[in-house]
Amino acid sequence: MLSYPPPRFEQQKSEVLQRYRILKSEDIHNADHIARAASLALGAPIVMAALNERYRNWYRASHGVSEDQFDCLQTFCAPASLSDEAFTIADARLEPYFARQPAVIGAPHVVFFAGAPLHDPDRKRFGTLCLIGSQPRTLTLEEIILLKNMAHIVSQDICVCSAGRYAVQDLINAEEDRCALYDLAVTDPLTKALNRRAFFRFAEREVQRAQRHNHPLSVLMFDIDHFKRVNDVHGHAVGDEVILRLSRLVADTIRDTDLLGRLGGEEFGLILPETGIEAALLLANRLREAARGLSFKSAEGSFNVSISMGVSQLESAESDISASLDRADKALYRAKRLGRDRAELMPAGPEGAQIIPLPLARRAAGAA
Repeated sequence: MLSYPPPRFEQQKSEVLQRYRILKSEDIHNADHIARAASLALGAPIVMAALNERYRNWYRASHGVSEDQFDCLQTFCAPASLSDEAFTIADARLEPYFARQPAVIGAPHVVFFAGAPLHDPDRKRFGTLCLIGSQPRTLTLEEIILLKNMAHIVSQDICVCSAGRYAVQDLINAEEDRCALYDLAVTDPLTKALNRRAFFRFAEREVQRAQRHNHPLSVLMFDIDHFKRVNDVHGHAVGDEVILRLSRLVADTIRDTDLLGRLGGEEFGLILPETGIEAALLLANRLREAARGLSFKSAEGSFNVSISMGVSQLESAESDISASLDRADKALYRAKRLGRDRAELMPAGPEGAQIIPLPLARRAAGAA
């Protein structure tokens, strides 16, 4: 079901992120509680998940590691990723490869070092769960099994979080595609106002709502005076700029619940729910005067434009928007014949009913 106003991607993205408690893609998932449990279970003062850079950017599981030692220990633990099985080094000071490492000869003075690989269900490695101590030590078979089990818990946590991040990103991408497709389906590509088809579809909904609740509904039609001359003298690119800036002016003036549609060329329509005829007339003249204040430039010089407007109101016996739009259209062309840069009202009635000029409404708008 189509909705109005159209969905905006940034709003939808924020809702998805809030729904899944992932506020920013760069947020780090903290799993220090798992490292703390491993420390208690295995009696190791330092426990950390040494991860590949791809995972290190968003996942962290460590215990007993100060911020100033974290990067140093990550570097020290990096070679552990070469091991496919759990390992134990009772005294790193006696191992030629580790003996001169900064983490061994300086803080935190690593002596005991053990680890078990972290991997996904396909055995693809992404890091090592490391145990570190400052005293020589060996692990029993039961402790090695427990270390592997703790590594499995960390691996599962990383896989679940990674899948969740991808799933949320997929939702965001799908929402972006949906918003883009919606935009293509219902909006005019230049002005982002509703296209003709969407305008009539949403207008019918507003008619039904107005009739159901016995609320007023007003209709405005307007177009740019002498627009062909703008294109002929200043070029079509400048003509597009005129249409774009005018539509933005109108969109910034009306309410979110009002419907603005580009019906063709320089012609636009406005549906004003819960708006009586007096308020519609005041808006028409306010928009007309604001349009005169727009200034444009081209190679041929500066210029201004004006708009003519026709106003009508939905009658209680009308079940669709067609009759109201037809009256507004006739009022618009009446405004053209009477000199342009004006707004005219056409009430319901038999063909040829008098169209009411709006000097009073114009004065009222000026006084406001």
